[in-house]
Amino acid sequence: MKVNENYSDGLGRSCLVFSGVRKFSDIYDWLFEHYNGYKFCIVLDCSLSEYPEPDSKIYVHFMDDLQEEVNLEAGYIRGKDGKSFVHR
Repeated sequence: MKVNENYSDGLGRSCLVFSGVRKFSDIYDWLFEHYNGYKFCIVLDCSLSEYPEPDSKIYVHFMDDLQEEVNLEAGYIRGKDGKSFVHR
């Protein structure tokens, strides 16, 4: 398994890129050893028409970096103060 810690996705968010992963528990173990205390997200985009190849790259995002995207997907928008989220 290889890990690239210096990657930025197409939206400018930093993320970790894992390749050659055989089990998701390998990712968990590596993250626990190197980034204990942080929370992470793996985005599984089921809108794609094809499955990724088994040995493709897995992008692991810091949970804080995806907060706005998750809130918008769940039906929330930024409040007038620019910090909080309110339901649409």
